[in-house]
Amino acid sequence: MRYEMSPVAPKVRGIAAEKGVSQEGIAQILGISRTAVSKRLNARGDFTATELQKLAASFDVKVGAFFGEISA
Repeated sequence: MRYEMSPVAPKVRGIAAEKGVSQEGIAQILGISRTAVSKRLNARGDFTATELQKLAASFDVKVGAFFGEISA
């Protein structure tokens, strides 16, 4: 089965890398498993609005940064 890559996933991955946060770190921030994070980052699931808000707060960026609206 082929999945479409969410435009949010690469932004989350990039900002996390800039901030030095691993998939395990993202999992801890969101309170989900590393496997669940991996699925979201690899287009087998989507981040919820609440999850994006948590990540934005943790990364000190605006939620729009995950959509390319605002530079991180």
